[in-house]
Amino acid sequence: MRPEPGRGVSLSLALKALTLLLGLVGQALPFARSGFRSGAQLLYYTNITNVLIILLMAALLYYALRARKAGGQALQPDWLNLARFALTAGILLTFVGFSLLLLPRMGPAYLISAENLLVHYLVPLLAGLDYTLYTRPKAGRPPHAWQGLLVPFLYAVYVTALSFLGLRFHQGATAPYFFLDAAQNGWLGAGQGRLGVFWWLLIIAALQLALSRLLIGLNKSLRQAG
Repeated sequence: MRPEPGRGVSLSLALKALTLLLGLVGQALPFARSGFRSGAQLLYYTNITNVLIILLMAALLYYALRARKAGGQALQPDWLNLARFALTAGILLTFVGFSLLLLPRMGPAYLISAENLLVHYLVPLLAGLDYTLYTRPKAGRPPHAWQGLLVPFLYAVYVTALSFLGLRFHQGATAPYFFLDAAQNGWLGAGQGRLGVFWWLLIIAALQLALSRLLIGLNKSLRQAG
């Protein structure tokens, strides 16, 4: 049974508002823990993608509320439609990448913390759910899986530039994540329990493309079923 149109709009608004709220809480917790100093918070992919999703949800709520007030559908600018897909695919990499690569390196206390559950799990999954349920691409303008690479690519460029400028991260590492640390792993090497950064980037790109295709496929299937 299809939900009534008014109910569907209300659920969409509620989901976006919940994602926005939890995103803000997820960023406020480490900010408060650091004594309300920005520190290195915006050097990490997790925090950057969470902040971008907060901004995205705020923009989507604006257009959705404007449409509701006008009694119709407010057209979103094309750049926002692209941003919605790219940012959602990008934050899903936060969820999957953390679960596959970083979770074994974390202590039990952090794994069950509200901060971890919000930034690595709840916010990414809610953003993915919102895209899957409530995105209606324009006719003839469906997203392409390669567009999901945009956020990880820009982050890789950002981190590489900071490293070349001499910025150091936790315990003097040249990158915020072990798989991006060229000083430890090299760029093209492999062996002795290490893999070069270039190969890690290829693995992550393949993972991101798979997530992007999954996101597109789920959205398309639900639209056809509805």
